[in-house]
Amino acid sequence: MKNNCQNCSADFIIESDDFSFYEKIKVPPPTWCPECRFMRRLSFLNWFSLYRRTCDSCNEQMVSTIHPESALRVFCSKCWWADNWDGTEYAMEYDPNRNFFEQLLELKNKSNFMSSENLYSTLVNSPYVNATAYQKDCFMVFNADYGERNAYCMVYAHLSDSLDCYRVKESELCYECVGMYKCYQCIYSEELDSCTNVHFSRSCSGCTDCVGCINLRNKSNCIFNVEYSKEEYKKKIEELKLDTREGADAMLRLSREFWLTKPHRAVIGNSLNVNTTGDFVYESKNTKDAYMVAGVEDSRYVQMLAMEGTKGCYDYTNWGNSAENLYECLTVGEGASNDHFCVQCWPNAIDNEYCLYTVQSKDCFGCYNLKRKQYCILNKEYSKTDYFALKERIISDMKSNPYTDSSGRVWSYGELFPFELSPFAYNETIANYYFPLTKEEAAKKNMSWYDIPDTEHKITLPASSLPPKADDIDDAIQNEIIECKECKKGFRVTAPELYLHKKINVPLPHKCWKCRYKRRFDAVNKPQLYTRKCQKCSNEISTSYSPDRPEIVYCSTCYQQEFV
Repeated sequence: MKNNCQNCSADFIIESDDFSFYEKIKVPPPTWCPECRFMRRLSFLNWFSLYRRTCDSCNEQMVSTIHPESALRVFCSKCWWADNWDGTEYAMEYDPNRNFFEQLLELKNKSNFMSSENLYSTLVNSPYVNATAYQKDCFMVFNADYGERNAYCMVYAHLSDSLDCYRVKESELCYECVGMYKCYQCIYSEELDSCTNVHFSRSCSGCTDCVGCINLRNKSNCIFNVEYSKEEYKKKIEELKLDTREGADAMLRLSREFWLTKPHRAVIGNSLNVNTTGDFVYESKNTKDAYMVAGVEDSRYVQMLAMEGTKGCYDYTNWGNSAENLYECLTVGEGASNDHFCVQCWPNAIDNEYCLYTVQSKDCFGCYNLKRKQYCILNKEYSKTDYFALKERIISDMKSNPYTDSSGRVWSYGELFPFELSPFAYNETIANYYFPLTKEEAAKKNMSWYDIPDTEHKITLPASSLPPKADDIDDAIQNEIIECKECKKGFRVTAPELYLHKKINVPLPHKCWKCRYKRRFDAVNKPQLYTRKCQKCSNEISTSYSPDRPEIVYCSTCYQQEFV
């Protein structure tokens, strides 16, 4: 069935299998297209807009994802997870004469927010992290599970002693890498599998001691895909001076130019997938329209699920880890089951609907910042019988009295929350990276905006004056404010960062961490597929490389025949 998206007005198709899923979980079909639904979920996700503010419970200074000018009450992690409150203190009685989302917005403004979205009990010496669990001695890492001694890394699982990495799993001693799996001591590389000491390379597997390569399998001592003896390779590497800023920058440029001369696979995944579509899909089965997922089964429209065990989910973004039967959920994981229209509900969140930051709870509807409860509506506890009766009444009221925003969009039962229920401004969230808007464009779409103040730093050292090699750096560099080569703002080099630069033996960066992240983010294809022809067999393919891009793109069959 063809529908018209009420957000962007584009047509989208709801297929028979989709209707079967909606009927199974007893929800109406969506009125927003898949892309707009993804954007809507991301507008509730803030990874790294961090601020200093005071805890509204203990009055101690803390790092918070909610800016200090916000009127919301924010608790530090210790106070938020404490046992002296659970969220029923500001419970509300449902008023059938008022719109349900308006009441939930009132509850939001009364509730206590967590300063950061971490599984607090699993963090060790890692105060400057967000959206993480099981981190030890980590600094400025985001959306990550199981890490030790990492800094400025995002979207990883089981990573150690690494800097400036994005989308990495089961790896160690990596620097400025994207899309790594079971790799050791690799730098400035993308989409490597089981590689050791491979630098400035892409789409290689089982390789050791390679530089500037692409599409190699089980090779050693290669430079720009040319194989050398061990002695020749060592001599040429010394001539390249990759441990200097000048040598690294030159190789970064030359390697990217070389990659464009070789085929790229239409979409990235592995041979363990069965009946899947999407990009960056691994070890998954019967999963369609997926993006950056691993170990997913029987699902559709799912993204950023790094932890395995997701089953039977639609429109689910961020996390995984034994999550089942979820619909329109964001950061709901760690044993979550049968949750619909929920944000930040974990661990073991079960049978919840329209809940936000409702942790370790089950059978809750329309709750905000609630802990360890059951049979709650608007944070008020009910008997089991009364809970289910009132829940059905509210669902009926949501259908007959839907919320309509200033842009004319209708929010009935079956749609995720209106944007007003997010604790973040649009430009603070990940949505603005995937779907960038100006302040004026956001206002037209009824999305809030926060003019993030620039932190004033008196520059003490231009990036061009940094030592060319890691061995030349002394501890005094920590006292300098370095001017970013790109945005011209100041940044510091911290002790953990300096330690890792020396350990990995790479020169200090000339750009601040946000500009470095943007480079990595821009290097990864976005969750949009295009139709073009394979440049070997000429068959029509679906790929995340748009037709106007310069890469040579092969279908999966042609790519595997040539390189696997």
